[in-house]
Amino acid sequence: MICVDNLDLESLQVAGRFRGRAKTVRSQIVSGRYVKAAPLADGERDFDIAADATIRSALLRQAGSGRVDALSVRAGDLHKKIYQRHVKSLIVFVVDCSESMGEEGAQERIRAAKGTILGILTTAYQKRYRVGLVSFFDESAEVVLPPTSSVTMARRSLHSLPVGGATPFAHGLMKAWQMIRTERIKDHEIRPLLVILSDGEANVPYDPELPHSRIAEELMQIAGRIGGDRVSSLVIETRPLRSPSDTMRRLAESLGGRYYHSTTFKNSDLLRTVAAF
Repeated sequence: MICVDNLDLESLQVAGRFRGRAKTVRSQIVSGRYVKAAPLADGERDFDIAADATIRSALLRQAGSGRVDALSVRAGDLHKKIYQRHVKSLIVFVVDCSESMGEEGAQERIRAAKGTILGILTTAYQKRYRVGLVSFFDESAEVVLPPTSSVTMARRSLHSLPVGGATPFAHGLMKAWQMIRTERIKDHEIRPLLVILSDGEANVPYDPELPHSRIAEELMQIAGRIGGDRVSSLVIETRPLRSPSDTMRRLAESLGGRYYHSTTFKNSDLLRTVAAF
């Protein structure tokens, strides 16, 4: 088992190719704090002039030529502003609410899943992360909570989660991925984290024409596409430790994320992990 205490989400590999991004980003777009100036590239036209650096460059050039009686700014003196801003983080929970999660004798699974999410929500609020919630049960998945920073709304949605029916796992992943892609349209620098809680009993294909024997294959293909889209992920299995699901381990591998069993770490460990994201 992997020790959550040793996990740094900034170095998470996604599909073997992506290793988390910095929590800040620098660009010349007028957003954030002005941190430095840089010379213009040849032919560059879209920029915000850094007057301080531009004047300094002009004065240094004139001093070198012995002419400092009047300021003369040339094209080669122009500098642009570089801004730095904090990158927003988004945590999307994908929660299995199928019958296998809530059947008699297994109610503790869904209770444990809700407890884990509630703990993460508190940390997310403190870090000003946005959170979204997707549940899957019966024949499809639904967005229970669109991305929000409201812990009150998230808790209300979590407590009202229905339980029952089949396990349309692939639908849940696709719905969560769609949410992330929509948020990226609004902010292409957003850092998404997918947190999946399930017992791995997938039995409803995303493609209605797909035979039952290929459900697991379809699920791994979707996971691979999500991982290839630079999405970090944590896969938390809720089955009894004595009979873990091979599906959940394979899912984590396909996503390029991390696998955990819900009974092998404390909530405080997971909260520290999420807080470091």
